[in-house]
Amino acid sequence: MKLTRSIYLTAHNATSRLCAQRTLISTLAVAAFLAVWELAPRTGAVDATFTSQPSRVIAAGWDIVTSGGFLNDVSVSLAEFAIGFGLAIAIGVPVGLVLGRFPFLRNLLDPPIMAIYATPHLALLPIIVVWLGIGMQSKIAVAFVGGVIPILVNTTAGVRGLERSWIVAARSFCASSWDVFVKVILPGSLPSITLGIRLGLSRAVLGVVVGEMYQSQAGLGNKVMRYGSEFRTDYLLFYVLLISVFGLAATTAVRVFEEKLWTAGK
Repeated sequence: MKLTRSIYLTAHNATSRLCAQRTLISTLAVAAFLAVWELAPRTGAVDATFTSQPSRVIAAGWDIVTSGGFLNDVSVSLAEFAIGFGLAIAIGVPVGLVLGRFPFLRNLLDPPIMAIYATPHLALLPIIVVWLGIGMQSKIAVAFVGGVIPILVNTTAGVRGLERSWIVAARSFCASSWDVFVKVILPGSLPSITLGIRLGLSRAVLGVVVGEMYQSQAGLGNKVMRYGSEFRTDYLLFYVLLISVFGLAATTAVRVFEEKLWTAGK
């Protein structure tokens, strides 16, 4: 017992040191980038009109946040993403589980699914806008199309990659089909499901932003397009960084959950 605890503490301390080292290196890299970004225009190495500076972006961000309309744009983009990506999870996971479990349905639906997966979903944006208009519905649809295919494909692969011996062992103990699905297939597929969610998340964010840039009345993408066309680099970069921070935070949260699943599985 003491030996096991000692091994666990040693591994835990080593992991903590690696995480601290990684955090320090990442922090120093970001600080160095911001310092170069701030100093380069001051020294005349680059034109601040095109690159801006962290100080100017912060000032522009404060002006945006304190002015009217910012919260409305954020809420519109978040609503479009949440609804579209939520539908992608709600539909992609069950359908992927079914396709992975039943080869006939998988062979039947695999060609159209792969065709959609291989086609840049943004190429469908003009058609979606024609069908659903320039309101929230078209952005929700683009987020859904971007997120559902990676979730579906990875969920199907997770079911197909399960050890057949697990299912055979469960059936040997007289487990019903429902018990096999709930207690073997679903838990065994969770790492692949979370991987699909992580991959689909970035595509859903991209779909919302580009959809708003293409044709919209509000949202973060709308402001990116507006300030880009006006060459207001400070304001443009603030919105770009805001979108990047959201995407990074959401992806990191899913990755942490995914790593916990892998650790629990081991």
